[in-house]
Amino acid sequence: MSFAKRVLDGVGWFNVGLKMNFFLALFLVAAPLTILISGETLTRTELLDKLGLWAILGLISLLPLSKLVTYLVVLFPIKQLNGLCLDIQNGNLNPFNEVPPEPASQDELQKLRHNMFWMGHVISSRQKELKTTMSMLEDAQKQIQGSIDYAEVIQKAFLPEKNEVASVFKDSFLLWKQRDGVGGDSYWFKKTENGFFLAIIDCTGHGVPGAFMTLIVQSLLDRLDSSKFERDPAGILTEMNKQIKLALAGNDAEASPDDGMDCSFVYVANSGKEMVFSGARNYLILCKKDGTLVEYKGDKKGVGMNKTPEDFAFTNQPISLEKGDRFYMLTDGLIDQVGGDRRLPFGRKRFKAVIEKQHESMEAQQDELFSDFIHYQGHEKRRDDVLVFGAEM
Repeated sequence: MSFAKRVLDGVGWFNVGLKMNFFLALFLVAAPLTILISGETLTRTELLDKLGLWAILGLISLLPLSKLVTYLVVLFPIKQLNGLCLDIQNGNLNPFNEVPPEPASQDELQKLRHNMFWMGHVISSRQKELKTTMSMLEDAQKQIQGSIDYAEVIQKAFLPEKNEVASVFKDSFLLWKQRDGVGGDSYWFKKTENGFFLAIIDCTGHGVPGAFMTLIVQSLLDRLDSSKFERDPAGILTEMNKQIKLALAGNDAEASPDDGMDCSFVYVANSGKEMVFSGARNYLILCKKDGTLVEYKGDKKGVGMNKTPEDFAFTNQPISLEKGDRFYMLTDGLIDQVGGDRRLPFGRKRFKAVIEKQHESMEAQQDELFSDFIHYQGHEKRRDDVLVFGAEM
């Protein structure tokens, strides 16, 4: 028999309890009165004997009868309600095919049963609505993730091949970890007649908006005639500042968003002994073969930003290179990542501590750097995209 059926039967048992109260009252009160009324035909001794016998029987049966009545009237309905609560707790929110009607009597236990039935019915209805909504959200999430996965393919298609970049150095690594699959960090590489350009780019935004910015930047860079900027990375940044402002301004220059990029940009001559660095709110670290670190800071203006004048001219910094020197360019995602026991940024000090070590290969250095980064991040949420480039001449 189902629990719901037992609960309905409990109402009948409750009526039985009322009848038991009536018979108990009849047994303990009405019977002695009957004896007294009919006692006219009895002697005083016989009447007292019968009343005494009835009192003794009443006292003997009082305890079991009171327990029986208590169980039928109070404990049994409570057990039924507890069973219903357990049923709801186990997930059966609608043990009845339909909500029981409003009880006609003023019995509070029956009202409580009805209210619990109604509560289970309402919770069940809300649960069905929630499951439907969750299913719709899951489908939407799958569509969004599918779009992001495809956007990642498109973004990677715009980037230079890693092998092409690696081919111009003795040894190198490129650590590129987007926070959301796609993002605002990218790199650009272009060979010229006498050398090549290499840029490490940090566009504004994360995820899909950041990825769109990288596509705009990559497209604008590819359109430039790099032969006109031989040995002049600052000239490319100066021109990109104008082009980004123009591309994002549309028909209303005053409504242009404050979007653009930070960048570390270098030109390296084919001889491998000459480098020219230009930076937009970014820097380059040179690690000499004797372990000495030299930091070159870029200009304090972003490319394409509203606070950067359209005619702003970025500056070049020539750098002499020797065989065995290593240089590093990176976005701020690694340095600014919060972690550790004190929830402080990873910082340049930790980054420099890794690159100062004399690793046998750049790949081994990359592995240690990323391992230290993940360990330091711990359970903290990734804040930004990560892009680090290192190369040995």
